Amino acid sequence: MSAPEGNDVLLYGRWEKPQSPGLFGMSWGATLFAGGVLIVGVLQFMVFRSLAMTGVVLLFGAVVLVPLVQKRRGRTGWELMIVRFAFWNAKRKGHNTFRGGVFGVVPGRCQMPGIAGDTRLYEYELSSGHRFGLIHARAKDHYTVVLSTQPQGQELVEQSQINNWVRGWDDFLSGLGKTHNVAGAMVVVETLPDNGTRIAAEVRSITSKHGPEFSREVMAQTALHRMSAKVRNEVRVSITFRRQREADSTEVADQGAAIGRLLSTIVGRAATAGLDATPMTAGELCAVATRAFRPELDRELEVMLSRDEQDQLRWDQTGCAGAKAEWDHYVHNGFRSVTWEMTDAPAGTVTHEALRPLLVPRMDVPRKRVAIVYRIHNEAEAVKLVDTDFKNALSAEQAKTGIGSAEASIRVDNTRAARIEQARGAGLTRFGMLITLTAPRDADHPQLAAELEGMTSAARIGVQRVYGGQDSAFAGSLGLGILLPEYATVNKRLSA
Repeated sequence: MSAPEGNDVLLYGRWEKPQSPGLFGMSWGATLFAGGVLIVGVLQFMVFRSLAMTGVVLLFGAVVLVPLVQKRRGRTGWELMIVRFAFWNAKRKGHNTFRGGVFGVVPGRCQMPGIAGDTRLYEYELSSGHRFGLIHARAKDHYTVVLSTQPQGQELVEQSQINNWVRGWDDFLSGLGKTHNVAGAMVVVETLPDNGTRIAAEVRSITSKHGPEFSREVMAQTALHRMSAKVRNEVRVSITFRRQREADSTEVADQGAAIGRLLSTIVGRAATAGLDATPMTAGELCAVATRAFRPELDRELEVMLSRDEQDQLRWDQTGCAGAKAEWDHYVHNGFRSVTWEMTDAPAGTVTHEALRPLLVPRMDVPRKRVAIVYRIHNEAEAVKLVDTDFKNALSAEQAKTGIGSAEASIRVDNTRAARIEQARGAGLTRFGMLITLTAPRDADHPQLAAELEGMTSAARIGVQRVYGGQDSAFAGSLGLGILLPEYATVNKRLSA
């Protein structure tokens, strides 16, 4: 007996990386440069009649053009040289090293290093009485709220319910595009060691000493069973706003009031995607930041959270005592973190379980963080983007011949479908992914890196290490107010 149509496993795909192809598959910048060199060479030969000078012009053009055309690790040669020079210059000036604490550059403080150090945390209260933390990134004038949630995709429910949750998430992202001045959103799935303190405290709080002995025994066994799980997942959704138009004042409090009025609608949309989301308080956000930069405080933070004492934490004390950004890793408080970025989305179509091999907690990789970065575009931007992508795809199809034309035709079909769906009311969201692995400095990092890359391969995600920007990528993967696509120095792949 075949399954009813509502319970069919749906497939998802048709994602495309934005491209602006010029002649022979080159970018438009390289195409224009090559055309300019050719014109200069022809003109100077017509004027001076010198083959030697023409050869010099063409040789100079080739020296500049080859690094523009050839790519390595997803970047052109010029991009790699610029990144390498910028990192070398920052290292020469000591900008890759952070010293906090009593004897640090800022004595007595352990603020977050790098671009996260310019953020400020505030807390406001909704009309319902619930508090929420608001992170202000002053460099970009962004305001971020974070929702704590636990997805329900692995429960024993009908496939139709899972399909509805996926549609609900699509509606959630589409709704953000219709919300005032949303710059982007992030979903962070963090795997952490579980010390069992919080689950034990929760069981004690809901167990009555006067209850039946059997019930108390069941609760005790539940706590012991959950404590035997050495790793756990925590999920949060962060939404970053630009300055709200309805709040003309430059005061952060006015922005907080305007954003607070939007939260109930956002939480309601999240519920249709199977997310029981609640805004995180300032204390909970401080705990997240402290745990990331100082993983050695895991147990102490878990005790504080179990006792509801997280409000004792302060935003300017959440960073580390010392940190150093190297070319391919990041060292902080005796731990070493490595961040990868997504280079390619899954080839072909996938089911709703595509990312499960990457997100599932594993004992051999106890600390990892997967951050999916969404660029939310409003309706006006969406129309321009889908039209531009469609025109570029058509140009690429007409410029290529042979085997390459088949790939170009598929891209034309995908961009045409996106254009039609957008015209029918669908939103447009571009996404990227950051994956961060954290372990003590004396851990077997090559083995851990191999395990993580194996997990990404099982999820059919193409990744590569972030080079020359590990500190920024680490801060950007936290989902605490740093939306990397808005920072010019970040690889543009994150905004694709």
